[in-house]
Amino acid sequence: MYQTQAAGVRIPVMAMLCALASAAQAEDTTGTRLKQLETLVKQMQQQRAEQDKQIELLTNELVAIEHHISQAKLATNEPNRSEERGSSKGNPVFAAFKDGLVFEDGSGNWKLQINGRVQADFRRYDPSEWRDDTFSIRRARFGGTFSFLKDFAVRVEGEYANDNTGARSTTALTYGYLDYTRWQAAKLRAGQFKPFFGLERSYSTNFTDFGELSLAGNNGSIFNSTYDRGVMVHGDPATWLNYNAYYVNGTGQNNDDQNDGKDMGARVNANLARLGQIDDAVLHIGASASKGDLGRTSLAQSTEANGVSFFSVTGLDANADRERWGVETALSYGPVKFQAEYINANFQGERGATSYNNDIKAWYADVNWLVTGESWADAYKSGVFGRVRPKQNFDDKHGWGAFELGLRYSQFDASDFRNMLASATANASKAEAWTLGAKWILNPHARIVLNYVQTRFDAPYALTIAGETDDTEKAVLLRAQYDF
Repeated sequence: MYQTQAAGVRIPVMAMLCALASAAQAEDTTGTRLKQLETLVKQMQQQRAEQDKQIELLTNELVAIEHHISQAKLATNEPNRSEERGSSKGNPVFAAFKDGLVFEDGSGNWKLQINGRVQADFRRYDPSEWRDDTFSIRRARFGGTFSFLKDFAVRVEGEYANDNTGARSTTALTYGYLDYTRWQAAKLRAGQFKPFFGLERSYSTNFTDFGELSLAGNNGSIFNSTYDRGVMVHGDPATWLNYNAYYVNGTGQNNDDQNDGKDMGARVNANLARLGQIDDAVLHIGASASKGDLGRTSLAQSTEANGVSFFSVTGLDANADRERWGVETALSYGPVKFQAEYINANFQGERGATSYNNDIKAWYADVNWLVTGESWADAYKSGVFGRVRPKQNFDDKHGWGAFELGLRYSQFDASDFRNMLASATANASKAEAWTLGAKWILNPHARIVLNYVQTRFDAPYALTIAGETDDTEKAVLLRAQYDF
């Protein structure tokens, strides 16, 4: 009786314990499920918020497109035409500064490069009676090159500096030409450009070794304008070979035809170091030649310092024949460069009742040293030396830019014209010049140039100008330059 009753009591107690355990387990399961549902709801809310943002952005874009279409319709004011005047691929336009301010689209179909330069000079002369000391703007140019359809380019540039007397404006077109550049070995050029004759004249004036060209080069490579109008083919048939051939008026910058005769010329040059795979070196050799009419009635020559005009012949026949030839070389290894050039020009024509057949011979040799160790080979391309890039640009913390030292000797010999000089006292038929130069290249686009130039005229013919008689001109040139 006792055991039965006890057993009877024990059964309900065990059932109750099982029920409580089952209830607790169910409660834990429900809590876990609630937490999962709460997490899912939060994720859905975040997704909905992101969707709302995307819808808002799409709505704003749609409103902008509708506004653009509405403005286009108003602008055309032609309801009978198609609402859409054209299609745009949406190519982005990129801007960069690399040797000029460059804008181009993402497809490469067009590019606009803006270029300019300013060369601000101070010059001091002795004798001062021959030429006044002066501050001047040697060059101030601005222009651009527009490349389009991948194979075409148009370049236009103007010169805004005044002449050295300041008496008149010399604003004029320098470059104005169209290029067709499909073939690297044979590019075509038409318009007004620089016909390349000789090494020194083929340089950009941004990168010349000294402030002014030598007695062989500062006369347009024997009396021809830097720029002329016509056609030219030029290119690089090989990585070591460059050439150009031209057919131009021969009458100089901003001049159309003045006579029937045209100037035909060519220049070819090679870098044997590139051919022989010699690193860090340039072994440049080249030759130039041209034939045409003189295209002018006078000849004149000034000193390297752009000072006194010491040679002048007038009364010539503009249809006189002029033939030129020249040879050139530049040898560099690392930071040291030697350069030399010889030019001979023959003139045949009439002066009044007298015939003449005279030669002018000019040459120079110079050596330049990049003291800070930059390599001339890095600045050489397509037959000329260009922009020197310092190892470290000048700033107020680390770099000082690049420094260059140079020495040049040049000679001009027009002895054949001695009996034709316009004045026996104010002219000389022969001169020689020494130029000592120092250059501070702050960065690839800015430089300061200091030159000392001494020009001696052929003795015993000392010049008498403005009451001062001397056989030597001394000059100091200081230039601050920036180009892009």
